[in-house]
Amino acid sequence: MILMSTTPVHFTVVTNLVLALLPLVLAIYLFKISHKRSVSWWILLPVFIALLPNSAYVLTDIIHFIAALRSPTMTPIHLIFITTPFYLVFLSLCFEFYVLSVRFGQQYLENINPKSRAIKWLSIIFPTMMHLLSAIGVYLGRFQRLESSDIIHQPIIVFKDLLLDLSNGSSSLIILGLFSLFAVLYYIFEKTNCKIYALFTYHKAINPEHNPA
Repeated sequence: MILMSTTPVHFTVVTNLVLALLPLVLAIYLFKISHKRSVSWWILLPVFIALLPNSAYVLTDIIHFIAALRSPTMTPIHLIFITTPFYLVFLSLCFEFYVLSVRFGQQYLENINPKSRAIKWLSIIFPTMMHLLSAIGVYLGRFQRLESSDIIHQPIIVFKDLLLDLSNGSSSLIILGLFSLFAVLYYIFEKTNCKIYALFTYHKAINPEHNPA
């Protein structure tokens, strides 16, 4: 995970946006473009899972918005017309990357072998698994200040920290809270996406393009 600046409101938006976008790019390649599970596919899959929390991690940047509210230099006009819209768009866009990434993975599993019960159940629990892994990843990133690359560079430290945190009641509650937040927001975003897509296809159906004769 990216480390945030301790200075209120001033943080690397572009870097966070790129880190949030990377899982979606990998999801498009793994689940939409690639038609065979090659060696590179299996290598990129754990990379996708490791980077996925970055898209949800951005939600914790709400602490910068809270800091902005407390800033003595923040004027009401700036707060209403600049800061608040910015955070709404930024956080929503990054979490939309997360939602699409998870949904593409689920759709991929649904289409592998529709007759397989094991694959069917895996596709059903896939979002829940991703929410849990992302909640753990976000916790390690925000509270333990670990990065996604630490899984490769220092896996033993990550594993020890994870075991220590899971044995701590307060840490487990935080992870559970993050998991619940991701699950609820995922449901809301997914339902909204479906309605927008249905509306788009409906208008496209009743207003077909006129091809020249």
